[in-house]
Amino acid sequence: MVVEGSALATQLKSHVSEVRVTPAGEGASCVVSVTVEYERLDGVPLAPEDQAKLMQGYLGLIKRVEEYLVAHPGEFA
Repeated sequence: MVVEGSALATQLKSHVSEVRVTPAGEGASCVVSVTVEYERLDGVPLAPEDQAKLMQGYLGLIKRVEEYLVAHPGEFA
């Protein structure tokens, strides 16, 4: 996830994310796929460490949502 005003955000013209959650069999397990497309202001790809930071931000957000939904199952029933 890109936080507005962060050093990473200042490099991007735009970014779009897609999150897919697919059941992985019986029980509560699932597979989460995250796709992030971005366009930098200078047109050059992000450095690998910045790509990792971007992905870790999105994964962190997904984990927080998961924790909330597990703690509040009535919210999505």
